[in-house]
Amino acid sequence: MEEANKGFQVIKLLKQVKNVVSRNMCSQFKELNLTGTQSMLIGILAHNQKIKISDLSSKLGLSNSTVSGIIDRLESRGLVKRIRSQEDRRVVYVCVSDKYMEEAQKRFKQIDREFEAIMNKATPEELDTIIKGLSTLKTVVSRQNVNY
Repeated sequence: MEEANKGFQVIKLLKQVKNVVSRNMCSQFKELNLTGTQSMLIGILAHNQKIKISDLSSKLGLSNSTVSGIIDRLESRGLVKRIRSQEDRRVVYVCVSDKYMEEAQKRFKQIDREFEAIMNKATPEELDTIIKGLSTLKTVVSRQNVNY
């Protein structure tokens, strides 16, 4: 029973960390009225230039239909655009729109700086503990053959 309780503690802590990071991202995109998920999607696009919807879904851990709906809303606002592959017309890529790319990159650089400032407050030992713990968690979760 105690092991299950520790599993719950791990999940709770991960959610708390995710919420803090998500709030930070939302604050950078607040005036654009973007949700945390929309901000994360734009972040992935800003770092990858263009990406297939299926790959984007995998990175976000969401279904293709959910991601497609998010893209529809962002596209209607002119923040992202779809590009059909020239080699295979069935393949559709998504990228940040030209008019929004510079702004997105500027905002994510600010997020990177803020996260770096947070990490700089940790001691080298704390950083080693975080990295070791997250690596161990990844190893344990991977044993279950679950795609995360």
